[in-house]
Amino acid sequence: MSEIFYLSRKNYEKMRLELENLKKIKAQLSEEIGEAARQGDLKENAEYAAAKEKQAETLAKINELEIRLRNCEITDDINVDRTEIRIGATVTLEDEKGKKITYTLVGSMESNPDQGLLSVKAPMAMAMLGKKAGESFDLVLPRAKRKFKVVKLEYK
Repeated sequence: MSEIFYLSRKNYEKMRLELENLKKIKAQLSEEIGEAARQGDLKENAEYAAAKEKQAETLAKINELEIRLRNCEITDDINVDRTEIRIGATVTLEDEKGKKITYTLVGSMESNPDQGLLSVKAPMAMAMLGKKAGESFDLVLPRAKRKFKVVKLEYK
């Protein structure tokens, strides 16, 4: 069974549009390859070789996007208990020093901790899944154990 990819509706649409664009590029490349083939000796035809290489890259990207789109679940549509931390939740945490940090839990393809997007597969996310506002949890790291409190939980 294929891995499920979690995506927001916005990123699903972005990937779908990218796939449409790549399919148009694929058609253009097929024309370029046909034109280059008509120019004669393919062994010494740099335009033909370049077009074939670009076509292979484009086909690989198309294949990857099709697989991801076919195996994705849109997080906006997932029915979860909104009183608990689950994928799609925006969570404000406070550590033992009083420092606050906010993350939105997303699928691994959308993860970008510097922008506050934390993969649900990340250790911190795994530690907080299922917690409710006001609850605390421990994050066990290789060299330390840190305690966090869920200050705010919302779904946007």
